[in-house]
Amino acid sequence: MAQVLGLDKYNTVIRLFHEKLGTIEPRQIDNQKMFFGRYMEDSIADIWSYYDGTSDGYIENFKNKKIIRECRKVNGYVVNPSYPWLFASLDRVQNIKGGINLLTGEPLKTEAVMECKTLSYWSSQMWTDGIPISYLIQIHQYMIILETDYAEIAILKDGNDFSVEKIQRDDSLCEKIIEISKGFWYNRVLPAKEAFAKRQEAEKAGNIGEVEKYDALIQKYEPEPDATEAYTDFMNERFLRERDSIDGTMELFDLCKRDKVLNGIKGLIDDARTGIKNILVKALTQAGAEQIDFGRLGTVAWSERKGAKNRTFNNRIKEKPTEDQLMAEFDKINQDCY
Repeated sequence: MAQVLGLDKYNTVIRLFHEKLGTIEPRQIDNQKMFFGRYMEDSIADIWSYYDGTSDGYIENFKNKKIIRECRKVNGYVVNPSYPWLFASLDRVQNIKGGINLLTGEPLKTEAVMECKTLSYWSSQMWTDGIPISYLIQIHQYMIILETDYAEIAILKDGNDFSVEKIQRDDSLCEKIIEISKGFWYNRVLPAKEAFAKRQEAEKAGNIGEVEKYDALIQKYEPEPDATEAYTDFMNERFLRERDSIDGTMELFDLCKRDKVLNGIKGLIDDARTGIKNILVKALTQAGAEQIDFGRLGTVAWSERKGAKNRTFNNRIKEKPTEDQLMAEFDKINQDCY
């Protein structure tokens, strides 16, 4: 789902579009990380059943064989007739009986989502500022389908650090997921599938004119380019063997100039952030401390993790610019590019 919203840096919506269309085969990716993720899923779910909301209470509960909550495995995909274009591939669902919303303390009224994750040390750094947006969107998609308002992610970090992320349903995010995914399916995929079927008929009949007509129609339904590297990779794969060129226009040339400016600004921003980090680290080292405590406003930490070669810098202050504020600042830069 993060692909459809343009928020998955590893995948792009245009690849998903063509996979749904049948013009390309879905990628079948498997590796050691994914293998051990599946292998450890049962163990993580078992540990989760002893989790009582405290950081390490599950250890004592496990020793005493005191099960706190239960979940069940879901074999197959879950669909909801109200949202026929969506599906969920759930790891587990939390049972209503004995189930608790650990954020509100209230008993569960419906089955809740429970996902299991194994993270390496480096992967876990992506979670230091909260749940990555791609996972948050996936969890909300599952909550939409299950018609529930609560979810948990049981996480085993680096093989020996267990924690549970609790997620309360965000109705505004759910509305956005439903609206955008429905538009993607009904306004792009389905009409494009119809055009693709007619294209295949025209190709069998040897009608080149009709083939070109439906190719153009399919392109019309394609999602717009997004800002992910995955989009670039997909286009490289798609046109790998093509070496034709097109004549440049001033509009395209202006875009190229803007790209040069933005790339230069990115370097300046990276340097500025490094400078800020170095000042904060210097303040900590001079004081012989690992953390700057701003009270309710959050913390900044430069800490050493056991087994790691380098210290980790984390800015966890709670005051963050809104998306609108960030876009307003970016627009100032973007509009001034030449």
